[in-house]
Amino acid sequence: KQKPAEYTVLGRYTPYENFPEKLVAKVEKIKEINYWAVPRGDTYTRGDRITIKDRDSLNWTNDFEAVYDNSGELVRCIFLDENNSTYRLRELFKENNLTASLKYTRADTLRYIDKITYNADGDISEISNLRASPDTLLYKGIFRYSLKKDTITEHWSDYNGDPYARINEIYNAEGQFIRKEFYDEKGNFAGAVGVKYNDKGKLSSLTAFDKDKNIYSVDEMTYEYDTKGNWVKAIVTDSESGKVIYVERTYSYFD
Repeated sequence: KQKPAEYTVLGRYTPYENFPEKLVAKVEKIKEINYWAVPRGDTYTRGDRITIKDRDSLNWTNDFEAVYDNSGELVRCIFLDENNSTYRLRELFKENNLTASLKYTRADTLRYIDKITYNADGDISEISNLRASPDTLLYKGIFRYSLKKDTITEHWSDYNGDPYARINEIYNAEGQFIRKEFYDEKGNFAGAVGVKYNDKGKLSSLTAFDKDKNIYSVDEMTYEYDTKGNWVKAIVTDSESGKVIYVERTYSYFD
């Protein structure tokens, strides 16, 4: 039996793949629901649940439930609509104790498959994204790591092998994600997200930049925490648009 993980990463194949979060302890399941925040005195209370339609116009993350194995690897991520129904599903499968493939289902139909390979250090070296039917290559990503592994560069190409995009993912000395940069097929800067952390190591702000490196969104977060140190309630304020979101999480742990 594998030893349970001491922490859990909420990242690739979840709504947090563009700004991964390190969760405290051995998380078995996490569920996150987003609501409109309703002002009450000098704080906020929970309002109506954010709908799929709202989410599209806000460019907001999805409600979801993520399930992990006891080694800290994602097993599946269920994307939920406002009625708690599954409208997208990502399931991951292991070979030789490493996640080797992903199946992406929508409307009860298998749409895409990812095949994942690793380097000698056990880090992802390549992801091939295929259409499920017919079995056709769509995109391929090659992953490169800096010597200290504080920068991960993804080189993506299309089915012809032509450049499609490049992504730089940058971490600080503490291993916290701090910035993600996107470049187009010609190598031109296409946008970025940058984050800051509070004294508990949780995200305190997220800044989004456009292709001209102008700020177009700044989200600021305040939290309430469980006894493990993971947040269970967040108030997220966008200083650019004025929107305020009330977010709730529940966790189950292996220990």
